Amino acid sequence: MEVYEFKKSYLTRLLETTNVLNGAGANIPASAIRSEWINFVEVAVEPTGWQALWKASRPVCEQLAVKYPLVVLGTVDQVLFDEMKATFTVEAILDDDVQLPEERITVDLEELWPLREQNNPALNVDITADCIDKLRFFYQHLWMPWDIDCEDEHGWLEKHLESRIRLCHDLKNKTMSRQLSSHALALLAEARYIQRKRELIEQELSDEEPEEDEEDNETSILKDNRSSDLLQLNLRLNTIKNEINILENPVMRSVFEKVRFGGEKSEGAEQMSYIVTQAVPLDEQLEYLGSVKTMMDLQTPVKMCDSLQHALDHCCPDSTIYLPPGTRQDIKFLEYLNGGGSFRGVSKAAFVDGYEVASKVNPTIVSKNDDSVLLTIDGDFTLENVRLDCANVRTGVVIKKGNITFRNCCFTGDPNSSTKQGIVIFGNCSITFDRCLIREFSTGIYSNHDCAINLINTTITHCMTGLETLDQCRIMFRSASIQHCSQYGLLLEDFNDDDDDAQDQHGGATDPTGSGTQMYEDFNTIERDEFTFEGNCEFRENAKGNFAIRKGFSDRFNSSCFVNEDDDQQHMLEQTNISSCAEEEDTICNVANFEDDDLGEVQIETSSGRKRLFSKELRCMMYGFGDDQNPYTESVDLLEDLVVEFITEMTHRAMEIGRTGRVQVEDIVFLVRKNSRKYARVKDLLTMNEELKRARKAFDEIKYAGAEAKLK
Repeated sequence: MEVYEFKKSYLTRLLETTNVLNGAGANIPASAIRSEWINFVEVAVEPTGWQALWKASRPVCEQLAVKYPLVVLGTVDQVLFDEMKATFTVEAILDDDVQLPEERITVDLEELWPLREQNNPALNVDITADCIDKLRFFYQHLWMPWDIDCEDEHGWLEKHLESRIRLCHDLKNKTMSRQLSSHALALLAEARYIQRKRELIEQELSDEEPEEDEEDNETSILKDNRSSDLLQLNLRLNTIKNEINILENPVMRSVFEKVRFGGEKSEGAEQMSYIVTQAVPLDEQLEYLGSVKTMMDLQTPVKMCDSLQHALDHCCPDSTIYLPPGTRQDIKFLEYLNGGGSFRGVSKAAFVDGYEVASKVNPTIVSKNDDSVLLTIDGDFTLENVRLDCANVRTGVVIKKGNITFRNCCFTGDPNSSTKQGIVIFGNCSITFDRCLIREFSTGIYSNHDCAINLINTTITHCMTGLETLDQCRIMFRSASIQHCSQYGLLLEDFNDDDDDAQDQHGGATDPTGSGTQMYEDFNTIERDEFTFEGNCEFRENAKGNFAIRKGFSDRFNSSCFVNEDDDQQHMLEQTNISSCAEEEDTICNVANFEDDDLGEVQIETSSGRKRLFSKELRCMMYGFGDDQNPYTESVDLLEDLVVEFITEMTHRAMEIGRTGRVQVEDIVFLVRKNSRKYARVKDLLTMNEELKRARKAFDEIKYAGAEAKLK
């Protein structure tokens, strides 16, 4: 089920937005922007009857009290042009465990992704999808939540459009330092989240009718927590506005970075340990330093810091930071943890033995603001004897790669949240949880393919789903426990079509809801290569089942538009089962690259299973060789499997003859040197590629120069 994809350069985005908001040649103010978009949408978008996928935003999921991400298939009954919304009839939900309160709901137009195949072929959905793409890009990347409150002395296009496009370009092409770009992306994601949250709260307050005997306004406002939340959101949004205004100016960025983050960290310096201290009497301080002394190499140089944030601002990736017991360390850390560094709490109270006592004795790390992610790890790292308070972030820890060890750590979320995630793990990682406690998350651990997870004397409790993983992820349970989850203890998304019968033969019961999910209560009845059980493991009191193996519905949701394939997402944490269209490197703009969901809530893959990378190209090739213009999906999939198999085999062979772990063009040429037809084709493609690069570069330079002259 494919949705429309659009690959556009930033220059194209600039010209498209200018054409939509030209205001009949006038430079329109911010207050008229929405009216211009309404006029454009009313002309271009089909008013009713087209099918689409609805990707619900995180605030909407929080309001509906359902798990994030949420992808829904349905039909647009009516487009509400004045509100830029649509009434949407739900036909199918990606997650079988999600139940929406109503079958017919009102959604934002920019959250809809029209399908390529429509029930009514007479509809002009091509233009509809292109219009929504323009609308989505504008409101997710160019329009800021505070723009509507700005004065209209200057036109919006003249004042903001070019600088906002330039900021997107600079973030995409890494012209800023990693630290500054991470900070900018975090601010943008937080601003989008606050805007959506603020809209929902304001709508709730406006929809409520005051009672006749209601107290005076001031008293009622003070008693309503939502009004207090709205005030906090507005104050935070004003702070973000001031920083983004500075970052839009390239000249001011270096000055801002020096003021905000201090001096540069020295690279390749001698390994250093940092001891975080607190204001206590001398005897307690000496006792604390004596405890640190027993935990470290006496030959390692040390520095004293008054807070974890101070240490993070100056440390190198391989540094060890020691934290005093019983302290709360508020951080705003925007770089990645790697290089073999570590955080070590100078205490030994075990969380799995006594949560309340250990929480008071061990140090706690918490985010200063409502960030998307508390910590991001992309290399070898260790955390020991610390509590990670994730109540005010949307994802606790994101692990992108490396060997990571959590030893006697506690991860705590929010028991009232249906969207908060504990640990999100990408592929090619090895993670060990030793004597850890994970509690009160929507999903305790979320893992991609090709990960190795070791749960040793670790407990996951009071989550919606304790551990959710895709198939081919290796998980070892050693005296581990998953209990008191409101849905499943462990949920495995299985995309292997060969295991349907095997599940029925080994004690799996089918879910009575008819979703095709296989349920297991006893882990001894599960015969899966992904799981290993040792010692006294315990899985109990999980409401819908201790173990669930659910088949991926590749025939229902197989759109590449929601699979992130952009290498520049190393700056984005968010994530995301649901991501945006794959875009060409250097020149292509990802339509959802800086969305709050991608930044903070990194979901790894949709439940569609294996990514279909070449479907569009193969359809065209099949048509060119005499097949139907719309060939059978099964035929395209079969041909793609053969293509992927060929590419995989060639890659493995190239890795064997070339540099270890790398594949170069010369390796491919060497492999096909004896096949005259393939060799000639490779040679032609390489030559054509160089010519296209030169032509594209010259063409883009001419167009960009002309556009700049036109804007000036």
